[in-house]
Amino acid sequence: MLGSAYLLAHFVVGRLQKRFLFLSGLEYVALGIFLGPTLVPQVHPFSNLTALGPVFAFAAGWVGLLYGLQLQLTSLERISRPFRLAVGDVIVTGGLITAAAQWFLQSGLVLPPAPPDQAWLSALVLGCAAAAGSSSAVDLLTKRYAHIDSHLLPMLRDAAHISDLLAISIFGVLLAVFHVGDTVHGVSSSPSDWILWTVGLGVALGVLFVLFIGNDEGENNVFLAMVGILLFASGAAFFLHISALTVNLILGVVLAQTRQGAKIRHQLTRTERPVSLILLVFAGALWEPVPLIPAVVLVLGFLGLRLIGKVTGVYIAMVNTPLRGDLFRGLMAQGNAAVAIALSFQLVYDGPTVDLVYTTILAAVAVNELISPRLLRGLLVDSGELRQDLAWSSRQ
Repeated sequence: MLGSAYLLAHFVVGRLQKRFLFLSGLEYVALGIFLGPTLVPQVHPFSNLTALGPVFAFAAGWVGLLYGLQLQLTSLERISRPFRLAVGDVIVTGGLITAAAQWFLQSGLVLPPAPPDQAWLSALVLGCAAAAGSSSAVDLLTKRYAHIDSHLLPMLRDAAHISDLLAISIFGVLLAVFHVGDTVHGVSSSPSDWILWTVGLGVALGVLFVLFIGNDEGENNVFLAMVGILLFASGAAFFLHISALTVNLILGVVLAQTRQGAKIRHQLTRTERPVSLILLVFAGALWEPVPLIPAVVLVLGFLGLRLIGKVTGVYIAMVNTPLRGDLFRGLMAQGNAAVAIALSFQLVYDGPTVDLVYTTILAAVAVNELISPRLLRGLLVDSGELRQDLAWSSRQ
């Protein structure tokens, strides 16, 4: 059954995605659910999810490192307009989802009211996941229409990356402010101390890597050293109950500014696809069943309010610019950043509210990945940058 599920996900779904222009990682999440202890407790490789926590943190940390490597300070002037677009999107979308989710989780309408701290944390995590974007739809259309001369696609890709950087950074602050768990017996720290730990660990390991690798130009040596630093960063973050995702994001930003940054980015970018698949399988393995009605209400509310937030935020960001006000159609995708945020949240915290938030994020990612390529294609057609589909339709 597992072999059939993998072959179906790998071959059949892949062909359908290319033919009908849609993205989906739901099949790998479903595979992870089947591999986990939820459905078939008698046969599953993830028999001890607690012991495997550092492995899951490593997968999330790899995603953070990939995103951090995308930020080069020398290119900040080039991304001024995408930055404005991303900031407007993150503030409005994230704020709207956070306010609505906090009210819902404490309203007692379809589930018992959550404690105030847990409700605020869960709502803020939902806001971070809603603000996180993805360049997956942009990448898919770039591959399908290889000869398109588009000005929108590069800008939308940069805006999605900036949204991810902001969402992951805010998520790291949340785990520091709402820190749980004992790391050293009898030692307590304030939220500001945990924020310093998060930032300091990423910066220190970045500097350590640069000193360790020196002038070594060998690709294998650089890659192995990078994996070692990544393992250490993720393990340390897991032990300290801080965000491995954010620590490795900061590590990636530090490395991106170095002479080795371009080489590391080139090597790790090739691992993005397998790492994203592993992340989805792990996400499925960590899933826990939740009450149906609250989950449906929260998922539908999340999807609807995220759309409203993006429409409003992008429109506000584009005021007094020559760009279209409907660019939100190119920013609907969600991907690895949102999944990694959900997985990191599930690793550190537990409880029915956490499981509900986790389910909501995974379901929303599946839906938004499904619809985002067609929304983006419609935007390109309406803007006049894409004409191939019109010619293709006239031949049918």
